[in-house]
Amino acid sequence: MARVIVVGSINHDVTVTVNRFPKPGETLSGSSLTYGLGGKGANQAAAAARSGVPTVFIGAVGTDLAGHRLRTDLAAHGVDTSYLREVDSPSGTALITVSANGENTIILDAGANRAATIEPAKASLFPTPSDIVVLQAEIPAEANAAALAWAHSFGARVLLNLAPVRASDPTTLSRADILVVNESEAGLTLGLPAPATPLEAIGAAQALRGMGPRHVVVTLGSKGTAWASGAQAQHSPAITLGQTVDTTGAGDAFVGALAAALTLGKPFSEAITDGMRAGATAILAPGAASSYAALPTITRN
Repeated sequence: MARVIVVGSINHDVTVTVNRFPKPGETLSGSSLTYGLGGKGANQAAAAARSGVPTVFIGAVGTDLAGHRLRTDLAAHGVDTSYLREVDSPSGTALITVSANGENTIILDAGANRAATIEPAKASLFPTPSDIVVLQAEIPAEANAAALAWAHSFGARVLLNLAPVRASDPTTLSRADILVVNESEAGLTLGLPAPATPLEAIGAAQALRGMGPRHVVVTLGSKGTAWASGAQAQHSPAITLGQTVDTTGAGDAFVGALAAALTLGKPFSEAITDGMRAGATAILAPGAASSYAALPTITRN
């Protein structure tokens, strides 16, 4: 059976809610504080598993209490954590501030994610052409490059979520089968201002496709997504399911569900819709992976 294999980051999320974001030098009181599973890689793996597809995670946590909890929490989403190794380093940590309107700011310390590698998995984990290997930019660029080469050596497709954007990624970007970025990341990758309209985002998706990836998605938050695939290039309006509570992890829910839909053989346009529905569901509850319990199961046509 086709799988989603995620190689990426896993973080201990520390989230505080505030009425508004502080100005430089300003101290504000928060209204709540929570701790939970996070990191783009772990979030995307949780979303793929919640979407109903077998999912494997490759990454690293510390030997601290946070690392043990992160392993347990990720497994609780149905993710295979056999290749999540422990290293002598603090687990990755994300400091998240969420405002009253659901927007967020995030500061990361990579911690154990700096030691993420596919090497321990290579002896016993063998991707198939029907699998999708998902990468992000929260682990070392060398680890992503090695994972991409490993995936392609077995004929598997690679989905790269180029977040955050970094200068060392052009080669990996050009070899990715599927590229997912938001509007800011699209602008930074192209060396241009972020697209301000859906039409500009379609143009950005086409320009990014010209850099190598066969399929490109530019997510636009409340404005939906723009994408380019084969001869198609279009905008898909946002899906609204209710009042926004917290946007943290919505993009990761999109990526995980998109990967899950593609492993099931769904056409790219339909997989985009599945991803958008997952993102729209995730924002209805607080937290990142903690908001994924209600993600819809994706089925074949």
